[in-house]
Amino acid sequence: MRFVGEFFDMDFVVATRPKINNKEKKMRQLLSLCLFVMASLCSAAALADNQEFAGGLNPDGAINLQAQLCKLNPGKTMAQYDKMINDYFKWSVKHDAEVTFVRQIPLFTHSNSDNPWGYDFVEFLVSSHSDSGKAWDKWLTTPDGQKLNATWQSLAKCDVKMGSVFFQYADVEALNNDRDRIVTWDWCTRKEGVSADQLIAKHDALAEEFSGSLGEIGWAVYYPQVGGANLPGDYAHITIYPDVEGLMKRQQWHSEGGWRAVSDYYASYADCTGNSANIETIMRVPGD
Repeated sequence: MRFVGEFFDMDFVVATRPKINNKEKKMRQLLSLCLFVMASLCSAAALADNQEFAGGLNPDGAINLQAQLCKLNPGKTMAQYDKMINDYFKWSVKHDAEVTFVRQIPLFTHSNSDNPWGYDFVEFLVSSHSDSGKAWDKWLTTPDGQKLNATWQSLAKCDVKMGSVFFQYADVEALNNDRDRIVTWDWCTRKEGVSADQLIAKHDALAEEFSGSLGEIGWAVYYPQVGGANLPGDYAHITIYPDVEGLMKRQQWHSEGGWRAVSDYYASYADCTGNSANIETIMRVPGD
């Protein structure tokens, strides 16, 4: 996934790309327009039939993505933090509040000495919106949840954001089974005069032409919502690769002429930061 100062450039992908009926596409377009003020330009995902992500999530629907941009407090260690996270996993099982838990650390960033990255790592909690709400209510009201929350605050300063992810392409089997991968983030802001429908159509066309052929196992579009006012764009392209070799396949395509498609998107549809890349580890999925 992506997210943080520059928040991450992510990539996700799918093995097959089933067709989406007109009714579903219109519903997606309507949702995109309604959420556009929150950067929700939602493109329909084309995914394999009857496949689900871990936890029963539908790759063809909206997925809640909670981002935690974290920096350890002075004197605290990752070993201490990870012990707390393991206690959180046990708490989530006890209270029927399991989610997919992901951590990303920077690999190739936009940072430099004049623009340092302000976090040590980023975590993502992936679930349905309903399950996220129920889990938060339990976290804030149960005695053991409150105690863990206090421990969390003592170990790190984490800025928590909520948003939604819509997959354009997903190799569901690969995404479910590959727990160590590379994710790129490209933050974008729609150009003046470009409509939601135009952007949706462009994303659909790009997915139809390129998805699954550039080393990726997934491509999604992330739309920040709660707490997302100061992020580097209205939305982010997240691309997921199984490894750096997969990412370099995309880079080779870019160098050998693919840059024209990228330049057209940047020139005509959106102003974007360009990709940054993170190492992603899936630390837990429901049922582990």
